Amino acid sequence: MLRRNDRQTQPDEMVAFLQRRLNAYNFPLKIDGFFGAKTEAAVIGLQQRGSDHNPSILVDGIVSPQTWEGLAACIVIREQ
Repeated sequence: MLRRNDRQTQPDEMVAFLQRRLNAYNFPLKIDGFFGAKTEAAVIGLQQRGSDHNPSILVDGIVSPQTWEGLAACIVIREQ
């Protein structure tokens, strides 16, 4: 699980991966590997989109397995 961490001192590669995926879906983020307020807002935006189709996705800014699944579903839909 990934979540906002204002005490993070080192970039995290999973956060950078998440930021790249969010950028691909029109959530413009600096890819720096830090999960701050802007990344959290983008995650919430993604979750809001996904919760329209899958009510099991919580809109909480935390990247849970359901959020990753929602992101994967977006990838499949976009590629079709």
